[in-house]
Amino acid sequence: MNIVQGSVDNLSDQIEVNDDGSPVDMPVSVGSTLREAREHLGLSIEDVENRLKFAPHQIEALEADDYGNLPEMSFVRRFVRSYARLLKLDPEPLLASLPAIPVQPSLYATSIEVEMPFQDNKAGHGLKIVWLLTIPVVIAVVWVVFVWLNHREPTVPHETMEPVDLSVAMTPASAVKAVPQQDLPVVPLAAQTVPVPGSVAVAPAVDNVASSVKGMEVGAGSAAQQSFSVQLQFKEKSWVRVKDHDGRVLLSKINPAGSEQKLEGRSPFSVEIGNARGVRLYYRGKPVDLAPYHNDGRARLTLE
Repeated sequence: MNIVQGSVDNLSDQIEVNDDGSPVDMPVSVGSTLREAREHLGLSIEDVENRLKFAPHQIEALEADDYGNLPEMSFVRRFVRSYARLLKLDPEPLLASLPAIPVQPSLYATSIEVEMPFQDNKAGHGLKIVWLLTIPVVIAVVWVVFVWLNHREPTVPHETMEPVDLSVAMTPASAVKAVPQQDLPVVPLAAQTVPVPGSVAVAPAVDNVASSVKGMEVGAGSAAQQSFSVQLQFKEKSWVRVKDHDGRVLLSKINPAGSEQKLEGRSPFSVEIGNARGVRLYYRGKPVDLAPYHNDGRARLTLE
């Protein structure tokens, strides 16, 4: 049987044949076939990682036929198909040689997310259908929000105008009357001086409230504009992308082991890490535990 097809011509020299020239039926090692094809093309594990966006430990596990360290069989089949196409190989013989491994439903979502960039034409048609079904739903949601806002806007002035007028008319009288009533029991003999402390006490109280409100607004404004630091230490090589509050990409590249990155920007920060086990993350000087965010070796989280 023909093990591989494509531009990797020298692999055919490794296939044994019978005396009559027909190939000898031999079990195909999917992992070794992919590894030999990759080495023949001069590609490293890192090159495959950058092109297919699979983690290095997954690539090494597949080339070693170590399916126990890989997700379900549907993921493995898509992995093999994408890898074979990258190496210009015919994926069908390799897929036929894969062992039967029980499916793990819990990892199904991960396999779909990883494989989407390498779907074939049939999957592409399915994606188009999904988009065609999704667009009307999005339009309907936008229309409902628009109508709701239009109906809501006219009620806002009516709700705010009357309370504002009443508060302006009623607040000074209630405030002036309230202060003397509280001071009368304290100074019962100074009946003639009651109005004077009342008028004097109201103005400082109002000024203090106004100054405290302004101080709170200034403090809130400065806090909103304050920038925070994000620090990453790489025990292993890993791809990382970090965006700040304004959507600016602060970092998006593969970082070598032993390196470190210090970033500054406005929170919240959107962080994506390709090899989460090999990265230490610090936010505002404190370490961040990435374990709860692991998903097939990757991590995606938001730093508020």
